Amino acid sequence: MIRVADRRKSASIATPPLRCIACASPLALPDGGNIDCPICSREYPIRDDLLLARDELTGNNRIAADFYNGDRWRTFRPWEQLFLKTLGGLPGARRQILRHLRHLTTGDLLEVGIGDGENVALLPPSLHFSGIDIAERPLAACRDRYPDRRLFLALAEGERLPFADRSFDAVLSVGGFNFYSDPQRALSEMARVTRSGGRIVVADERPDLFEWGWGHLIGFPKLDDWLMRRFWLGSEFTDMVLRTRLDVRAVAESALARPKIYRIWRGLGYCIVGAPLRG
Repeated sequence: MIRVADRRKSASIATPPLRCIACASPLALPDGGNIDCPICSREYPIRDDLLLARDELTGNNRIAADFYNGDRWRTFRPWEQLFLKTLGGLPGARRQILRHLRHLTTGDLLEVGIGDGENVALLPPSLHFSGIDIAERPLAACRDRYPDRRLFLALAEGERLPFADRSFDAVLSVGGFNFYSDPQRALSEMARVTRSGGRIVVADERPDLFEWGWGHLIGFPKLDDWLMRRFWLGSEFTDMVLRTRLDVRAVAESALARPKIYRIWRGLGYCIVGAPLRG
């Protein structure tokens, strides 16, 4: 159990089984203080109720973390919310995804890329809820937003989950999957930590959504490039978006058993639903 800070003195957080991201050895959680791997001695600090289980970021993950930790995310977020509002409202757009977990009223759920916790309030409070994110700023906001939900939160990458095999009844990931440094590895990690008979649900916008922008529709694609760089995403994130060509079906079929891919958000997004691929 992680003992929480003064703001929640009377509560404790149920901790899922942990494993070292460096050597895959089981980690024992002490009553207080940090965690050290008994095999490779890698340290896992606990800071302000967040387990730090992430090395220095590279590739797309570094670009995404810089974006979500910075001020540009706050500027872009109203545009994202407007996009979702046009697709059924904020809760409605998310429920198009969460309906695939409506069978889950108790048990252990992991959200990969939990951000500031938009999905937490839409899921049963009876769940043991864990979440990871690569960006500390939204993760801390999630912690502060739900002081009574006893969330277990870790700063970690989807490609290197700090959890033991078969730790969760379901794994959820909404948004950002297109731009993981290694989406296939991340999906395989989600399957690894899911119990037999469990479910993995991953949703995001179409990888080519930028081609549906105003500029493309009027035959002037440079307008979309300018808008993304100037007002929405910044140059580095925009470059990442423009070079990404994710084959969603190929990735799903490589990592999951019997995956299904649903169209959501009026065809502007997708939702992968599958089971762990066991050898």
